[in-house]
Amino acid sequence: MMRFAKPLLASVALCSLLSLPAHAELDVAKLKQSIETSFEDAYPKLDALYKDIHAHPEIAFQEEKTAAKLAAEMRALGFEVTEKVGKTGLVAIYRNGSGPTIMVRTELDALPMEEKTGLSYASRDKQTYNGRETFVMHSCGHDIHMASWVGTAKTLVGMKDQWHGTLMFIAQPAEEEVTGAKAMIDDGLFTRFPSPTQALRCTMAMVRMAV
Repeated sequence: MMRFAKPLLASVALCSLLSLPAHAELDVAKLKQSIETSFEDAYPKLDALYKDIHAHPEIAFQEEKTAAKLAAEMRALGFEVTEKVGKTGLVAIYRNGSGPTIMVRTELDALPMEEKTGLSYASRDKQTYNGRETFVMHSCGHDIHMASWVGTAKTLVGMKDQWHGTLMFIAQPAEEEVTGAKAMIDDGLFTRFPSPTQALRCTMAMVRMAV
């Protein structure tokens, strides 16, 4: 799955950079190359993060360990992180002078189903769902979304001399149950934190946007 991360990360990072005011006119081709070089350097750690998240999935509103992993990654990059937004969601803010606020979103949750891929890092974890113990699995790509989300943050921070504004990275719980977004909004997502000028989502659909 991580073979998809390069175009996904590049497209999200490039879209973010093109949304932020630059100190000089951007050379898109050169910028894309810089992003891909950054990805290659970060790949081993991103791949390890992806496999760890894949092997240890958590279902809706039970994503405590997953959220904690992402929070630690973002704090290490210099983001101000607020956890437990909308129960298990998190918001990470990085300020780099005046300018727009760009929101980049990922999802945290997995599904209550058994993995039968045979991968060396396949999930064998179980959680309680609707009162019953069940296997859990990342079968919708949220694991790669999260790894690319972290990689995008790392890339943008590494290129902070080329833009100014605020990055607002959010990790939403319970996307599969279509309740996590409302939980975060009800918990003050757009009142406790900056109101985004534009929003992007780390998703496999972003691969089609790769330049």
